[in-house]
Amino acid sequence: MTVPVEAIPKEPAQKRIEIISLMIWGSLCVLSFFLFGQSFALGVAAGGILCLINFQWLYRHAKAAVSLTTNKGKAFMAKRYILRLAIMAVTLYALIVYVKVDIIGLLLGLSVVILGITTYACFIYIFAGGE
Repeated sequence: MTVPVEAIPKEPAQKRIEIISLMIWGSLCVLSFFLFGQSFALGVAAGGILCLINFQWLYRHAKAAVSLTTNKGKAFMAKRYILRLAIMAVTLYALIVYVKVDIIGLLLGLSVVILGITTYACFIYIFAGGE
């Protein structure tokens, strides 16, 4: 018996990582605007939006893939991975070439989920006793 995809709730850790990532992204946007200027802040904002959207998109694809058989799930995820990668590449190219966002700011923005995961892992390890 398969579980309906809609019935699979998000893990509490994932919710916390998403919230932490949003807080880090917001803080980085504000700080970068005041410290490094509008172009850098635009790069951070655009990179953060792309990163957070990609993270949500990955979650939705993985959630859909678990309801499929093993072979179909693998093929589904592989196709979605290539699609996400292509869309990200085109979007990043357009941001760099046409919008001319700051590349360092863009890279910083693209790192918000990794920073969120790292922050959450450090918090759990240091303060919560590694639960």
